[in-house]
Amino acid sequence: MPVATQSDAPHQLDFRTLKHTDISEAAHLQHMLAMALQLEFSTIPVYGTALYSITDTSSLAFQHLKSVMIEEMYHVNQAANLLVAVGGKPCFTGKAAPAYPAYLPGANQKTTPYLSIRPASRDLVKDVFMAIEHPAPVQAPAEGKKYDSIGQFYKAIKDGIEKVGNDAFKNSGQNGKQRLDYYIGKQGGKPTYVTDVKTALHAIETIVEQGEGAINPTHPLNPLQPFGSYNHYGQRLDGTYGPILGTPFELSHYYKFKTIADKAKPFPPVRPTVSTANINNYENSLAVMMANAFDMIYSVMLHKLEFSFQEGDQSREVYFQLVLPIMHEILPVLARAIMQVPIWTEGDASIGPNALPLWNYIEGLSLASFREKMVEILNHANSQFGLEQALQSIPGALDRLTTSAKTLG
Repeated sequence: MPVATQSDAPHQLDFRTLKHTDISEAAHLQHMLAMALQLEFSTIPVYGTALYSITDTSSLAFQHLKSVMIEEMYHVNQAANLLVAVGGKPCFTGKAAPAYPAYLPGANQKTTPYLSIRPASRDLVKDVFMAIEHPAPVQAPAEGKKYDSIGQFYKAIKDGIEKVGNDAFKNSGQNGKQRLDYYIGKQGGKPTYVTDVKTALHAIETIVEQGEGAINPTHPLNPLQPFGSYNHYGQRLDGTYGPILGTPFELSHYYKFKTIADKAKPFPPVRPTVSTANINNYENSLAVMMANAFDMIYSVMLHKLEFSFQEGDQSREVYFQLVLPIMHEILPVLARAIMQVPIWTEGDASIGPNALPLWNYIEGLSLASFREKMVEILNHANSQFGLEQALQSIPGALDRLTTSAKTLG
């Protein structure tokens, strides 16, 4: 198994040189937007693991988590566009890749939650997910580092954009490519083409209000934010979840999580996994192999995602033919399969504890190496734990990915 390496990335930050609100130069603004990109992406493995652990896909908790995860990918797109607009280079590999357990990048570790890879539970939603998205009071100060909330962090970036002005965008597109063709489902929104102060502030507003919502210091919290599509999915009056026509509002992430914590009774069933992902606790060689396989294809996805935000005629094709299929067709299937494998060789999959994916980035991997690992897993697994059925869609998806990769060169 290759050892993860930490390659130097051009946007890696020395946060000690930045004051709380001191973003008066374009270089500092680049640094902060690079951190914003890391911040937005770091929530996806955490939310994704919880999502995949829920067995009742019709439940409110599953549907809300799914919509949040989709919207976080939209936030990643917005943050990458902002970074490109100020001459930065979006990076998802090396030091830019999240590693768990960890705090949000650059956050105040005394006031923000500690992130780890865990299955869904009411406590996780209440204590961690709501804390990630907790709204900042209107009067809360801007905080460029050691921020207490994501809203305060983005407030510092907004202040910096206004201080630097349109000069910050004179090198737009120098190290990357803004993606405007993003689509990953009904949730999310239309990506912003960032060219100046006005469009940059709009891009930030969509991220903050869709995620946190806002707090008015003299009025109750308002859960409705006008960032949903006209026809969207949500909880209907009869208590079921499905398409709602003619509803222009969507809950912010904070209120979606609050709804799960307060109203999802009983909490939907989840797979019997370990409480926290840690490969050192996996004694079952099959669990180790599958966790390694997940890391391999996840690493390939990060590499291709990084490429898709950089200049090049093939960036669009790489995004739609490689990144999205891995994200939709392989990672969820493999994650759920891992959650069916006990961490102990003689364990009972129906009782657990079963394994969790690790979401580790590993340098220098390819589709070919992942294919070899999957062959090894399928030969080793035989009919154990129902894995043949759980993994049956992966060979076909991998064949399509391989064909696309060869076409793209």
